[in-house]
Amino acid sequence: MRPLATALLLVLAGLSGCKGGKGPPPPASGSGTGGAASAQGEADLAYVTTTAPLRREPTDAPKVAGPNPKAQVPNAVALLQRGEKVTVLESREEWARVRASDETAGWMRRSVLLPAAGVVEATLLQPADAFDRPDLLAVNARRKIEPGTLLLVVRSRELFSEISVAGAPNAWVLTDRLSANPREVMVAKLVDKARWLKRSGKADEAKQVLELARKEFPDVGGLVEVLAAELGEPAPGTPPPEGGVAPMPPPAPPPGR
Repeated sequence: MRPLATALLLVLAGLSGCKGGKGPPPPASGSGTGGAASAQGEADLAYVTTTAPLRREPTDAPKVAGPNPKAQVPNAVALLQRGEKVTVLESREEWARVRASDETAGWMRRSVLLPAAGVVEATLLQPADAFDRPDLLAVNARRKIEPGTLLLVVRSRELFSEISVAGAPNAWVLTDRLSANPREVMVAKLVDKARWLKRSGKADEAKQVLELARKEFPDVGGLVEVLAAELGEPAPGTPPPEGGVAPMPPPAPPPGR
């Protein structure tokens, strides 16, 4: 297996057996469940809302002083993806010192962190309309939320849920469009990672993520094939073009004709 796929598989190995039906809808705003111990446990956790570096020092400088004062080292120690959870250790003005899942500690801008208490992970199985407010009359005709998007649901109100979306202001969607099924959410995380890789010019690595999703989540084929279509990959079982190869385009006419 390729290195990227192996690393992602290790992250998901402990969760891949969680099969089950459609998850419960996001809790209504203000509903308290789980008890004081659970709330205390979530108090110091936060979601990374957009792909961002974990830094040695609370500065955007690309390099900082290392153990040897005469030598500088890269400030970034890791790149955290949207949807990762971190433990907040301390805050300092615009920065927070956090600990990632592998125990690496560093600094991130507070603007890219969302307190995890009460947040529900979800996704969409079909495109959904976005609303500027929790009212049908506030539909935003210029904005759609695509299937496979990793959503962080921050609160619910009547028929609507407010969601955090990467790189855009929060929006409202109809709650019954959301799925909190754990396996569908895990696929959404892979879709989100692959889309980021594609935008970063790493299409080959994005296709490795697609291979992992196909192997580990065959029961969530709909979302997996949404990603396959975006990456230009044929669905499994798609017959090759006649003759086994795509037809060659006609030759270009000579210059001047």
